[in-house]
Amino acid sequence: MEYEEDLKKLESNVEKMLTNLDSVQGEKIRLQADVARLEKENNELDEQIKHLTNEKKNILQRVSGLLGSIEKWEKSAALEVGALSPADALGKSSPEPVQGVLMGN
Repeated sequence: MEYEEDLKKLESNVEKMLTNLDSVQGEKIRLQADVARLEKENNELDEQIKHLTNEKKNILQRVSGLLGSIEKWEKSAALEVGALSPADALGKSSPEPVQGVLMGN
C-alpha cells in the first residue's frame, strides 16, 4: 500500500502531461494554419508587387514616349517659326501696322 500514493501521483502527473500534450498539439495545428495563411498572403502580395511594378514601368515608358513626342513637336515648331517671319506666316511681304477703331462710351 505504500506504493498506492506514489502510483496516484504518477497517474495524476501522466494525466496532466497528456492534457498539456493535447493542448500543445492543438496550438501546433493552429500555428501551422496561421503559417499557411500568411504564406499564401505573402505570395499574393508578392504577385501584387510584381503587377504594380510592371504597371509602373509601363506608365513610365508611356509618359516618356509622350514627353519625347512633345519635345519633338516643340523642336519642329521652333524650326518652322524660326524659318518664317511673322509677315511670311501671314502671307505678307512686309509688316503693316494694324489699324482698328477705338470705341468708347
